Amino acid sequence: MTGYWWSERIGPGFAHSYQVELLYEERTPYQHLFVFKTPLWGRALVLDGVVQLTLADEYIYHEMMVHVPFLGRKRPVRSALIIGGADGGTLREVLSHDSIERVVMVELDKQVLTACQKYMPEVCQCWDDPRLELIIGDGAKYVEDAASRGEQFDSILLDSTDPVGPAICLFERPFHENIAKCLTDDGVVVRQSGLPRTMPKVMPFVMKRFEDVMPRVEVYRAPVAAYGDEMAFVIATKDGESCALPNSNLVGRYYNPECHKAAFSLPTWWQRLIDEYVDDGTVPIETVDCF
Repeated sequence: MTGYWWSERIGPGFAHSYQVELLYEERTPYQHLFVFKTPLWGRALVLDGVVQLTLADEYIYHEMMVHVPFLGRKRPVRSALIIGGADGGTLREVLSHDSIERVVMVELDKQVLTACQKYMPEVCQCWDDPRLELIIGDGAKYVEDAASRGEQFDSILLDSTDPVGPAICLFERPFHENIAKCLTDDGVVVRQSGLPRTMPKVMPFVMKRFEDVMPRVEVYRAPVAAYGDEMAFVIATKDGESCALPNSNLVGRYYNPECHKAAFSLPTWWQRLIDEYVDDGTVPIETVDCF
């Protein structure tokens, strides 16, 4: 394989290096997009110097993003709202549930979606599913408008990037207030909440924002190697019920009932990050270098 070495800074003094072949590059109106081919991870999507997914392990993230909230609630999910998720992996897992009748997906950056469809078509082949309503637009504005008109969903999946660039508004207090309004009475919302090792304030910050508007907030985790460490997910329910116990024996490539239950067992140092976090209301903006 011809190409060069490219590195992503994961944290202070810590980087991931990949031997890459550049397949596509574009500066969209919102971010700098790369699609790489790598010998170990397959093709990789990179936005603003941060790896968003690789074909080798994207299923871990997407299965845990979707199946935990869907199978952690008592009633089958019939409607879902996805904010972000241009690669289509979250959509794929949502539509794998037979109970789903309607999915609205709101993606800000059409160029990212188009690049994923062209260079990573195997991630999602559901774009023509009649249950899908795909909207190219601002997720925060869609949620604000949906809350105003009383539109609600059984599940909301916040598959956005980290709190940098265009995703900042999705971490602010008004957005969370509108999310709560857009959930049915027993609805559930989940958000990827970064890597606690290198982004220690993001997970507890997200918890605090959901605790402002929801009666039950929990954290679970998944090991996504391409991200550099374990990924945190924050999940909240409107009826105050826990999502820690699955109601199905579904088995995916990564997900299974035992993984579901174990994911809610947090390391002591994660719990300390939560307990010791001081909330001053500001979004913990994390900076990432690419070199």
